Amino acid sequence: MKGAKFTKTIFTFNTMKEKYIVMERLNIMNRDFLKIDEIVNILMKRWKMICLITLISTILSAIISFFVISPKYQANTKVFIGKENNAQGQEQSYNNNDVLMYQKLLKTYAEIIQTTDLIDRAVSSSNLNLQSENILSTLTVVPRADTQILEIGYTNPDKIMARNVVDSVTNEFIRSSKDLIPNGNVKIIESVKIPESPVSPNRKMNIAIAFIIGFMISIGLSFLLEFMNNTFKTREQMEEMLGVPVLGTIPEYSKPQKG
Repeated sequence: MKGAKFTKTIFTFNTMKEKYIVMERLNIMNRDFLKIDEIVNILMKRWKMICLITLISTILSAIISFFVISPKYQANTKVFIGKENNAQGQEQSYNNNDVLMYQKLLKTYAEIIQTTDLIDRAVSSSNLNLQSENILSTLTVVPRADTQILEIGYTNPDKIMARNVVDSVTNEFIRSSKDLIPNGNVKIIESVKIPESPVSPNRKMNIAIAFIIGFMISIGLSFLLEFMNNTFKTREQMEEMLGVPVLGTIPEYSKPQKG
């Protein structure tokens, strides 16, 4: 019948015990916790929504990681800071004090590399088509703990440019260090190479995180929808949940609008 809504239900109870069981089940519906089997039922009921949300978030992350975010490459080199060779061109020996002194000097050398003047000279000498500020924004100089080694790195979307910048900055640093610290000796112990793989974005990690987030959101949404919906949809659902037969239903009519 048009305009009718089944809002009232008549139950029949054979015994007081049966009535008590029904009331207990209604109380269970209003409690603030769920049993394991109820959780499984909720997830099974909305498994399509869970799969869809998880799949969409994973696909979106893959599209963004592969086609939207530009890959960036990092080129690196390592230099050794030590004593200047003797008059015969031979390397000098080190005692503990020498090693400790040069280890402490690493931070000074790192600061020298990251000065604007040194970067300007490196740009000019190699005709790099970059501003010093842009180079300094992604240039990294890391003193390796308990060693006499500095690692110089630079990140750029162009892998060739990344290599060229590190090479130019390192060579300019070696030239400048002879004037700033005459007794020091800077040697390249690991030459810079053209990077093969990008350092960002981390596509596998991005996709994995998107999968987990999408899955968690879909699970949370499933429970939210379940808690917001505390009504019976069908007569059969009511009988199954309460365990008693439904004697009848009373339809409620909505008053037709005039006009």
